[in-house]
Amino acid sequence: MRKKVMAFLLASAMVFSTVACGGGNQSGGDTSTGDRSMYPGTTEEGAITFDLGSEPPDMCSLTTTDATSGNVLRQIMEPLVTLDENDEAAEGVATSWTISEDGLTYTFKLREGMKWTNGEPVTAHDFEFGWKTLLNPETAAEYAYFGYVLKNGQAYNNGECSADEVGVRANGDYELIVTLENPTDYFLKSLSFYSFYPVNQKAYEQYGEEYAIDADKIVTNGAFTMTEWKHQNEIVLEKNPDFYNADQVGVQKIHMVMLTDTGTKLNAFQTGEADIVDLNGDQSDLLRSEGFDVFTYTDGATGYLEYNTANQYLANQNLRLAIGAAIDGAVLAENIIKNGSKAPTGFTPDAVTGLEKPFPEEVGQTIIGYNVEKAKELYEQAVAELGEIPPLTIITDDNDTANKVCAFVQEELNKNLGLQINIEQMTFKNRLARMTAKDFDIVMALWSPDYNDPMTFLDLWETGGGNNHTSWSNAAYDELLNKVRTEANPETRMGYLYEAEKILMQEQPISPIYWRSRAYAVSDKIESGVVRTAFQNVNLKYVKLR
Repeated sequence: MRKKVMAFLLASAMVFSTVACGGGNQSGGDTSTGDRSMYPGTTEEGAITFDLGSEPPDMCSLTTTDATSGNVLRQIMEPLVTLDENDEAAEGVATSWTISEDGLTYTFKLREGMKWTNGEPVTAHDFEFGWKTLLNPETAAEYAYFGYVLKNGQAYNNGECSADEVGVRANGDYELIVTLENPTDYFLKSLSFYSFYPVNQKAYEQYGEEYAIDADKIVTNGAFTMTEWKHQNEIVLEKNPDFYNADQVGVQKIHMVMLTDTGTKLNAFQTGEADIVDLNGDQSDLLRSEGFDVFTYTDGATGYLEYNTANQYLANQNLRLAIGAAIDGAVLAENIIKNGSKAPTGFTPDAVTGLEKPFPEEVGQTIIGYNVEKAKELYEQAVAELGEIPPLTIITDDNDTANKVCAFVQEELNKNLGLQINIEQMTFKNRLARMTAKDFDIVMALWSPDYNDPMTFLDLWETGGGNNHTSWSNAAYDELLNKVRTEANPETRMGYLYEAEKILMQEQPISPIYWRSRAYAVSDKIESGVVRTAFQNVNLKYVKLR
């Protein structure tokens, strides 16, 4: 799930940040317009208010799959390896690591003296327990496949071997030895992702099914602790005095509020009730016209329509291709979303690198693109094969941007194809539940990268994958992904990924309609340290106040 802002390296080599300040100095692909400071911000001393957007659906790092929960977890948990301001691997709980010549064995030296919020020491055993619990079939984690990179990870998840055979073990309290199934270039960076967070076994077993459902039922090891969770309203985080880098944590408290209405967001910002809020295109234009700073960054997400191919109509490839070709992604991005987003050339976005260049540049355009004539031709073929196509329903989140995007899609499909579309909005949590139950025709969905490799997008659609809600299955596609996992040669491996992307877009169980950028505003109260990158989404650990 993430994005780019202005880079501002703090004095300590252990600390990084990306600056978001009223002055507008920035780098790293972010843009700011405006020549004066933003609104002054909230008045509580030493505290900031960040708009989380919605209620986190799942705060257990082992089972969560969404960016909203991840945005909270990133502030309260410290992984084995973190990411620096350039999204490169940096020290976290691990202070150093060595890699064997064959690329299969990683030995991590852990930082001594770190504590969980229940007072227990953070040790290598917490990582071993967490990773094996992720893979335990009884956990039923949708992201269990993250652990397949480990030796026997998939075998254990499939019930084919014991936990003792999985390639992770604590060698004493402060050394972790990890053995991979195959050499994996992105492994180190992927360790910053929440599926690989440590888990305090005592707390996890104590609370059982209630683990992480409230502030008093989660035990953490990061820069902040969760002290309050008013469901559907606010989460309060307070600085952890026991954090190893506490002297570099510049904020005493973070209020994470859940504002779903875009008008409410801007009003809260303008009236000093919020310090960091995301903006829609109209709001960005308004603030820019008034001369205020607006920050934009490429967050690496693809917006797409996800089809339920178990539906007798959406099982038709021609219908799916027709829908994709009937939507003008450029107009959607430039005139509706208006925050720097752009029309896609495929599913995997340009925030993800290939061998040397952005992946889409290397693989080339893999979708038809906006082509009304071709869309009509495909739609006529679908009607010839299916008969009259009834109205279809798109389910989507209950926010202003989602509503505008779906309204545009609805208009395009009616205008260009004569296809009737209904729109059903709901909470983010309910939308995820409907997807999991495969109770939908079409979903307006977004996917952000979990790490910098095309697999973070392409393995979504593997047969039986926890995030493949389409019911689409393709043996050749699955075979390519299996080859990717075992191929040591980078060029050959990337070639398999090119082929997989092409198959996915030829069959199109999902239609990408935009590559997302995001716009946001930061109050003048904040001097620096707001990190927003394509692979970190939002990191507030090292925010500094004026």
